[in-house]
Order: sequence, then C-alpha cells, then structure tokens
Amino acid sequence: MGKPKSQKVEEELVLNKKDNKKVLKLQSQIPYHEGRSNKEEVEKIRNQVEAIWEKARAAHELSLQ
Repeated sequence: MGKPKSQKVEEELVLNKKDNKKVLKLQSQIPYHEGRSNKEEVEKIRNQVEAIWEKARAAHELSLQ
C-alpha cells in the first residue's frame, strides 16, 4: 500500500497581544514614511519589527526545551 507520509508538525509562531499590537502599529507607519521618501525611518521601523519577531522566536525556542 505504500509508506505512510511523514507528517511534520510545525508550530506556528504567534506574537502575544502586546507585541502584535506594537508590530501592527509600526507596520502601519511604513507606507507613510515610504511615501515621503524617508528611507532611513522605514529601515529603522523594519529593524524594530524584526527585533520583536526575533525576541518572540527566542522565547518560543526556550519554551520548547
């Protein structure tokens, strides 16, 4: 009949309510600054969002151990 398919169980990384609110607020500012050709501010905001996600990933990895 064939081999059973191996199922990868990937847990989806979800931000907590507080961090999700921060990310949404920051992401909503990106189009404003892009429209005004303020590349430095856009890069700064993207770095802040990435830092929040990295913190969440680290916390998630610790919870799996």
